[in-house]
Amino acid sequence: MPASRKIAFLACKHNLTTSPDKWPDAFEHDMELDAFAPAFAAVGLELIEVDWEQVDPSTADFDLYFVRTTWNYKEKPNAFAAFLSRAAAYAPVMNDPQTIFWNMNKRYLEELEAKGLPVIPSAFVDGPDTTVDDLRARLGTPEIVLKPLYGGGGFDMRRVTRDEDGLDLVPDTHFAQPFMSGILDQGELSFVFVEREFSHALRKRPADGNYLIHTHHGGADEAYHPPSGEIEACRAFLEVMPGPAIATRVDVVPHQGQLLLMELEAIEAHLFPAYNPQLGSMLAKACRRIID
Repeated sequence: MPASRKIAFLACKHNLTTSPDKWPDAFEHDMELDAFAPAFAAVGLELIEVDWEQVDPSTADFDLYFVRTTWNYKEKPNAFAAFLSRAAAYAPVMNDPQTIFWNMNKRYLEELEAKGLPVIPSAFVDGPDTTVDDLRARLGTPEIVLKPLYGGGGFDMRRVTRDEDGLDLVPDTHFAQPFMSGILDQGELSFVFVEREFSHALRKRPADGNYLIHTHHGGADEAYHPPSGEIEACRAFLEVMPGPAIATRVDVVPHQGQLLLMELEAIEAHLFPAYNPQLGSMLAKACRRIID
């Protein structure tokens, strides 16, 4: 058995198993911790849940920081970035901080689109005079979805129908994408990778009368068994990340015979471990390789 090493399973205070103020979807934190801890222990790694706002990297005794359910970083992205930089001075951080910094702001989608990758088009609110009609015109569609630049989980999103206008748009806080009506019947596909190795995929569907596919919005998920061509198409998105990543989720939407990227999740996206019992082992071995 390899010597025991300590891995910080980074979370926010609302997700810790002992938190008196748990968020409704904190069950995803418990699910991952329960699935991963035995696999990490099997290779001599102790997985310890830690509130990222309470740990001091200069005095903590961790061999690696594994960013997982740090969901409140969206409320304080600068503080989160500063913490990751401090932590990286003392131990490896995964995913790599440069990858996380790049992925935090949704403008990375512009970069992917400029590289010719199949991405859902985006229009950003760049100035105080930008209107909803401006965004519609730039996207070429009357129905759009407004999303936060820093965000996830379907929070602070708004579907704007063709007859809505007069919304207050604050520069550098939101962007827009066309409403992808295919989500209503085909759902969204998620592909999970450990480093560059494919782990599993799933289909997420919205509840009737909704367009958000997350479980806390009433959505449901099911196993999806993709053909090899779809796996390779999703793997191509990983090649543009600026640094290493051991856990990435590629969220795509089928559209006119191809998969269009909705989000490249390289920070703290849920990995749905129930769909691959070997996921914990894959992640544990990746962490062990990094620290050995």
